[in-house]
Amino acid sequence: MTDNKRRSLEARARRAILQYAFLRPESAVVIALTILLTFFAPQYVGILPWWTWLAGGLAGEAALVYSSLTDAEAHRRVVAQMLKDEFRPERLRDPWLQQQVRDAFDYRGRITAAIRERRDSVLKDHLADTASQLDDWLEEVYGLAQRLDRYSHERELHMGNRQRGLMRLHELEKQLQGETTPAVRRDIEYNLDSLRRQLEAINQLENAMERARLRLESTITAMGTIYTQTMLVGAKDIDSGRAKRLRQEIGEEVNELGDVLSAMDEVYAAEPYVG
Repeated sequence: MTDNKRRSLEARARRAILQYAFLRPESAVVIALTILLTFFAPQYVGILPWWTWLAGGLAGEAALVYSSLTDAEAHRRVVAQMLKDEFRPERLRDPWLQQQVRDAFDYRGRITAAIRERRDSVLKDHLADTASQLDDWLEEVYGLAQRLDRYSHERELHMGNRQRGLMRLHELEKQLQGETTPAVRRDIEYNLDSLRRQLEAINQLENAMERARLRLESTITAMGTIYTQTMLVGAKDIDSGRAKRLRQEIGEEVNELGDVLSAMDEVYAAEPYVG
């Protein structure tokens, strides 16, 4: 993920959290009561001037907004929802892939919330650097899920092509055994070579997708592990290098996912078809 894209995502996250803080139901109640008391309380109560009701309402709203901005669980939910809106798991047709992506978003939100709960500013800054890598991770996870979803949708076609290809391969091999004309034999051998290359491409695609599916599953497990490590890491772990190793682990996961995506794209580029 580029720096510009990351900054854009972070800015949208801040706006989403602010929007939640001002539009949550409790905030609407405070605003409504403030307006009513400011206009009507001085007339019917007469003890306090109107501006005291307004000041009290503004103070109450400010406290509510502050509590929303510092509520780790609320922050997790808001950011997770924003990321779901950004990448839209429901666009995937495979329910299993949808759930994997949702789990990834949820872990990202939980890790961010865990970091926000930290009181030590130095440790918090170190962990914040770690959290900034999670958006790269999520982008790779979603890209992997998209490719798997495409293959899952087309798998029946590929398997049908392989079945027809194998049948045709046996037919040509049998025909070659009884053919004596050199020109015809050359044509049969050429077709056999083409069929074998196409079938090998289909097999490579099937193997690549199976490895990618296993990789996606292990990645979500790794996210859960990172979340646990984030909860356990302490201030003393900065000097010991544990916080740095945490960032390295995430970076390695991102790079490995990138390699898997490149391999999938390379295999899929052939678009094997056996007629």
